[in-house]
Amino acid sequence: MKLALERRTGRLPAESTTFVGRRAEIARIRELLSTGRLVTLTGVGGVGKTRLAVRVAAGARASFADGVRFIDLSEIDDVEMLPHAVAAALHAPDQTDGDPFDALAGYLEGRRLLLILDHCEHLLDGCAILVNVLLAASPGLRILATGRKALDTTGEHVVPIAPLPVPSLGADPGADPGADPGAGEGREALALFADRAAAASPGFAVGDGNRRVVAELCRRLEGIPLAIELAAVRLRAMSAEQVLDGLDDRFRLAGGARDGPGRHRTLMAAVAWSHEMCTPDERRLWARLSVFAGDFDLKAAEHVGADPVPEPGLVPLVGAVPPPADDAAPPLNVLETLSRLVDKFIVRKEPGGDRYRVPDTLARHGAERLRESGEGTSSGAGTATGTCG
Repeated sequence: MKLALERRTGRLPAESTTFVGRRAEIARIRELLSTGRLVTLTGVGGVGKTRLAVRVAAGARASFADGVRFIDLSEIDDVEMLPHAVAAALHAPDQTDGDPFDALAGYLEGRRLLLILDHCEHLLDGCAILVNVLLAASPGLRILATGRKALDTTGEHVVPIAPLPVPSLGADPGADPGADPGAGEGREALALFADRAAAASPGFAVGDGNRRVVAELCRRLEGIPLAIELAAVRLRAMSAEQVLDGLDDRFRLAGGARDGPGRHRTLMAAVAWSHEMCTPDERRLWARLSVFAGDFDLKAAEHVGADPVPEPGLVPLVGAVPPPADDAAPPLNVLETLSRLVDKFIVRKEPGGDRYRVPDTLARHGAERLRESGEGTSSGAGTATGTCG
């Protein structure tokens, strides 16, 4: 399989939205990176581990003479590809013959560099071996990893990332309608909601008339950033009170779930509700885009997402799905539908380019819907490359 990272530079992803809060976490991570060599951020999906790691790394550039490099491991499903992914991000010679770990160790010797390994959870053993080899080879190397679990290796400093603080039940979220929604302890979730809601619905502001409703929304969503963003975008067509009522309905349906911790169920309820609020075309494209493990361009999205017309001898891209059974349904307009998914925060458009990404938690939900629909094959999910042509 051609590694998608071969075409990437390893540079830090640009921030496309305002960064909110996390001052204490940033200070703690910076402190650990100054004294330790391996720091791992852990937490539930959607809590903001990747965004936090990128923020810390961006502020630490001046401390690393040989730079900062970012690797998204969600694009890798074979542990043997790990050293090649690191080599690609570092622009190091990729040794096809010989031990790739030895080649990397030789390249890193004497360098002062910060390496971010994002989404380690599905390659824990391989990542643990990788960091041990690289840290032993280069005293000037620091590694910042993210994942739902720790690597559990010698010298690792684990920083659990909790959801954003929310006002406690019964607390006054602020009486001044002109007050900063993020001012004061427990207000970071409100500040995030206010920022994303204002982007989705220009003119929206948290004030006297809606502050308590927004505070309750953030409490119901347990301060999970991804869940808050998904709820905030609904203000394009609904009031804050209607969004809260819709979440209540979803939580009642999910209340009997026993397949994960409470925060995981909260996030899944928010994701499921966002799925219900999508049009049929948006749901179909969301599911089909889940075949991409990493980012993708428009041509690849059209290749996978469009309703194909079968031709004798034509072999579609792995993960491509047949047209809907209803012959009367109009063909899916991928460009228009993709734009709507971007507007709803289901798909993220990478800044400064023409590439897109479905966040990991949303991609997992899409993959489940793809399997349930019978479209495509479960073995194809996550295997399509993100570039055509």
